[in-house]
Amino acid sequence: MSHKVELAPSGRASCRGCKKPIEKGSLRFGEEFQNPYSEDKGMSYRYWHLPCAATKLANELAPVLAAYDGEVPDRAPLDALVAQHMKPSMPFAEHAPNGRARCRACDESIAKGELRVAFERTFEGPMGPQKGATYAHAKCLPRYLGREKEQGREAPGPADLAREIEAHGGVGPEDLRAIREALGEPAGG
Repeated sequence: MSHKVELAPSGRASCRGCKKPIEKGSLRFGEEFQNPYSEDKGMSYRYWHLPCAATKLANELAPVLAAYDGEVPDRAPLDALVAQHMKPSMPFAEHAPNGRARCRACDESIAKGELRVAFERTFEGPMGPQKGATYAHAKCLPRYLGREKEQGREAPGPADLAREIEAHGGVGPEDLRAIREALGEPAGG
């Protein structure tokens, strides 16, 4: 994808985050996406105020903002906002910040504070394909991986998954040990 940071040429676009107009001449983030309404499935852009993009699309904004060679007003607070909202690469493990997510393997709620693993998924949204996270209890990882393979989706093997989670950080050694045990891997790894 060719996301971009640019000066707004007009004041017609509204921010996808806060829904307010993006003023002419202000910097905006352009999130490129495949336009489902285009006859040739062409690409289009969704526009965001930089602070709104920093909170919702920090991982996408960070490299584009780093490559932008123009002046960015209030750069230090914006960089801090991006850093605060950066998510680790998927798959990653974390303790659930709330109890709203459901496990994709057992379909039960993942309680607040419970260890879970996040996987990237692509789903069909109102504006075409979108990416988001799907979660599984650490104890349900074998069942989750089995279902992914049954449905013809690519899923890492247990050893590869454990290494990826460890490389992406987010949890301590005890949690990594619990994930390895759930995957049937040796505790030392």
